[in-house]
Amino acid sequence: MKEISCKLLVIGAGPGGYVCAIRAGQLGVDTVIVEAGKPGGTCLNVGCIPSKALIHAAEEFEKVSHMQGGKSPLGISVTASTLDLAKTIAWKDGIVSRLNSGVAGLLKKVGVKTVHG
Repeated sequence: MKEISCKLLVIGAGPGGYVCAIRAGQLGVDTVIVEAGKPGGTCLNVGCIPSKALIHAAEEFEKVSHMQGGKSPLGISVTASTLDLAKTIAWKDGIVSRLNSGVAGLLKKVGVKTVHG
């Protein structure tokens, strides 16, 4: 196992951990952050963000469904609405991936070393 030394060790790259590590890096503190998964924590990876993305997709689908058969007061009519769940999940995964990359990029930009473990 490789030995790493630092002034500050942050355990967990969730919303508390990555913000702490980024600020420490901005202040010039030699910082290492340890995370078992992807940066961002539960909220970004499996909780709030993915849920909100899927809820948004469901709301958009509902809007389109109400336009079937000429029921829209806007004069918009569709014949059938279908949902490709695989595409919706891929869209949600893309959002999560971009946010993960953003957090990882911020950590790297301020010189924080990331250790997976």
